Amino acid sequence: MKILCETVVQDRQTQRNRSLRYVKSTLAVGYNNSAKDADGKNIRQLEIMHFTPQNKVGERFKVTNNIEKIFSKFLRDGKVTIGFKEPPINLMINCDPIQLKGFLHTIKLGLEGKDSMNLRLNIAAATAIPQRSQPQEKMTIVRRGDYPIKGFPRTLKSLKIANIQLLKITFDICSLRNLTVLDLSDNQINKVPREMGRLSLVSFAINNNQLGTANEWDWLRGKQIQKSLRELDLSNNELTYFPHDLIRLEQLVGLKLSHNKIKRVPFGFRRLRNLRNLYIASNLLSSLPSDFNLMRILVLDVWGNEFGMKMDHRISGEHNVHSAPPLWLSAARTVCQNKVPYSAATVPWLLLDILAESPLCACRKICFDTPIIERAVMATLDNIKTLISNREHLIYADIVLCGAGCAGRKQVLSYEQQP
Repeated sequence: MKILCETVVQDRQTQRNRSLRYVKSTLAVGYNNSAKDADGKNIRQLEIMHFTPQNKVGERFKVTNNIEKIFSKFLRDGKVTIGFKEPPINLMINCDPIQLKGFLHTIKLGLEGKDSMNLRLNIAAATAIPQRSQPQEKMTIVRRGDYPIKGFPRTLKSLKIANIQLLKITFDICSLRNLTVLDLSDNQINKVPREMGRLSLVSFAINNNQLGTANEWDWLRGKQIQKSLRELDLSNNELTYFPHDLIRLEQLVGLKLSHNKIKRVPFGFRRLRNLRNLYIASNLLSSLPSDFNLMRILVLDVWGNEFGMKMDHRISGEHNVHSAPPLWLSAARTVCQNKVPYSAATVPWLLLDILAESPLCACRKICFDTPIIERAVMATLDNIKTLISNREHLIYADIVLCGAGCAGRKQVLSYEQQP
């Protein structure tokens, strides 16, 4: 009988392993018909043959009267250790539990002298089971010398290149279509190429780099990455502003922007409806959009931001379209005020962006491309379960008004009068 497994050989005298980790192996059990006893007579001797990639010829271990103990406590997990008397080694086996049970049962039958189909193997002629090379799905590079000169395996699903002073993201990385996890932390990258937006990344960590030195975020507009990305880490990148295209990653669950120089979070932030964890500590924020209270954020880390009251001032709408026909604005306000259901399949893209990104007045009226009044007031943040902030600083939120005479101004005044 032969099985495919993973093994480690441990020398009991020195307590050292022959390999640092489990290696792919073949184990065979059968009779050696050419064995001889002390008198020189031929005997049938039960043996185990152990094949590894380093030892393709195989190493034999006598079984009869040569087993110290079999440790089978974790047999259900597919783990067994066979201790031999000579040589004094432990053969640690990791294998499919069903195959491993059959292998041990075959050894038991051989020790009891019973015949079995699995014992008719001539151990002297046994060979290793050909092992198909498994496609490489994971790679970690933490030394510059380990960076592959001939490119990366196309089967990679997870790639980590950390702390090797990497200056740019090469086309080889952008062409890994199976990649879902990418970690490029602790390097010197100042730009993410547009081609990155074509990947189906689920997790992307590019913290501790230099993305703030360039203003290119076209990769965030990629349709594929907008559908797939769940976790994004842009911490410690010298960012001086909140990249507006981040709000298009509507599937984001976790976003890390800590240790940057961001001064303001856009009103369109409410577009991230699936966001649950936001880390934006140690920035230059003085307030947050009031729409935070409409989101379902569970963890909010704003430690190290000096929030404070600001004077009234007029600003323009933040939408990237500089002007819009009154008909578009009227349609958007009607949909918003009447809570009409809408989706990308039912409304034009311009109207969709207006509804998703334009500031909302305290009276729930859309303020788009018109002068609006903004005032910072204390945020309630009722829906946030875990809030990490400085106790000595109150957190303020931006309440937007569509005009000085707006009825929502009473709401602002009520906030200010709270103790």
